[in-house]
Amino acid sequence: MWNALGQAATVAQLVGADVGGLISMIIQAAVTAQQNKKECEQLARGVFTIGELLQHLQDPEVLQRPEIRRPLAGLDDTLREAHELVMACQDKSAVYRLVVGGRQAERFRDVQSRIDSYLLLFPVISHIDITRRLDRIYNILLPNDTAAGPSTSALSMPPIAVQDSQDAPKIDWKEPHEVQVFTFKELAMATNNFAPAKKIGQGAFGTVYMGWLPDGREVAIKRADHSSRTALEDFKAEVTILASISHKHIVRLFGYCVPEDKWRQLLPKFWKKNENQGHLLVYEFIENRSLDIHLHGQTSTSPVMASWKMRIEILLGVSRAIEYLQSYAEQPVIHRDVKSSNILLDASWAPRLTDFGTALTWEGPDHESSSVCGTYGYVPPEYAYTLSLNLKMDVYSFGVVMLEVLTGKKACSPFSDEEWEDKKSETCEEEERREVREEEHKNVEWKEKEDKEERGEQDMWDEQNDERAKQDSFAPHSLVDFALPLIEAGELWKVLDRRLAAKLTLRQMEAAKLVAEAAVRCVSLNWEARPSISEVVATLETALELARCDG
Repeated sequence: MWNALGQAATVAQLVGADVGGLISMIIQAAVTAQQNKKECEQLARGVFTIGELLQHLQDPEVLQRPEIRRPLAGLDDTLREAHELVMACQDKSAVYRLVVGGRQAERFRDVQSRIDSYLLLFPVISHIDITRRLDRIYNILLPNDTAAGPSTSALSMPPIAVQDSQDAPKIDWKEPHEVQVFTFKELAMATNNFAPAKKIGQGAFGTVYMGWLPDGREVAIKRADHSSRTALEDFKAEVTILASISHKHIVRLFGYCVPEDKWRQLLPKFWKKNENQGHLLVYEFIENRSLDIHLHGQTSTSPVMASWKMRIEILLGVSRAIEYLQSYAEQPVIHRDVKSSNILLDASWAPRLTDFGTALTWEGPDHESSSVCGTYGYVPPEYAYTLSLNLKMDVYSFGVVMLEVLTGKKACSPFSDEEWEDKKSETCEEEERREVREEEHKNVEWKEKEDKEERGEQDMWDEQNDERAKQDSFAPHSLVDFALPLIEAGELWKVLDRRLAAKLTLRQMEAAKLVAEAAVRCVSLNWEARPSISEVVATLETALELARCDG
């Protein structure tokens, strides 16, 4: 439900529609479509991306600005027409194909084009929203400073995690076993009193420090972020779940620390403002950082960058970790935040699944969450809009990771206009080859008037933002939206990571096809149609054997 995602009232007021309800109905109708199923699913994925992006527009003042309202004013009509179009595809009779089938392709192209145009607007809108919030923070920090606040000259769409609500899923606390309870003094000594030089990571979860325990173990010590409303619940989830599981592809928790009052005085001053700041978690230290750094960073010498076999080995290891969580733990566990940045690589480049702060044990088919947890680009649609939990949730997220490994692109990747237009033109050409375009729809006057007004508003928007747009020719599109049509059309080579594509042998290319086909099934809109994680493991084992044939 949209209320679970926040910003419902503001967005509804902006576009004049129940956006969440419309998007949810479009997705459900696409799953049950009997005609033009591929086109319906592509449309549904586009509106789902719009829904994910809309929820991150946080400033009501920004949303009320005319230059923001004008280009989004027709979004409600576009969503309603998309819903009408997808609903019309529920009938699979011969009469349907004869009477309306010929016109549908043109309508699909038109609605899809409008959805794509809205997606192109979000970098600019988000830029305005983020800049305003940065200026506000700057003024709070330096209220008496007359200098201008910070500005962001580059147009960008940073990775944004789906926000947790205050009533985050509760974890029943139980005393952990097989983990050590550390004192604050021990951990302070291990990190040289949490020296800045020992800091190795920073994120929404908090800060991570590297340290050495007296017994010689090298560890990573994570402390909760003082601004996180769910820090205590995340801490409980990590300790409770990680204490009860053990797998070679899941990061090992050595212990935790809840400082006593007598040690709190040793905390740095900025830790003392919140009671959750004293909670610390101690993990095994993983040397080679996260998978996303090796896929998307500037690590040109990384073996992950150059080895297709290693990429499949990493995917296989993670899939086995998820299989273990679902099938062999005391109770089935749903991670809820499987993504490339939560996959660490050890000294031998074997993967470790980490960050169990949002994980929970699955209680059965009727189990629902009280809030949406996860990261934009990886959250399965049915969870985002119904809050219902199922074991195929992590399969969807893992499918996105598989696409990342195949393409070398991020889950919400800044595809160039050329790449995006190539993808759209390929889709159009495929449709045009199998149907005769009809011209009679052009006689509908209201449609012509609507198009004319929309073009006029878009021209006004383009003129106002031409200079900013030149700074960045990229738009945030879902990797799933980008890659699936090409993979399904048998054109995998167009999306394969170019750093690998020229080096693949015939067997390795066959392995890539197996991985791609499995990824497509994993990110199905219909969660029941997704493969079980055990099926994914079997497919990756076959793919790895093929990749190993040529070294």
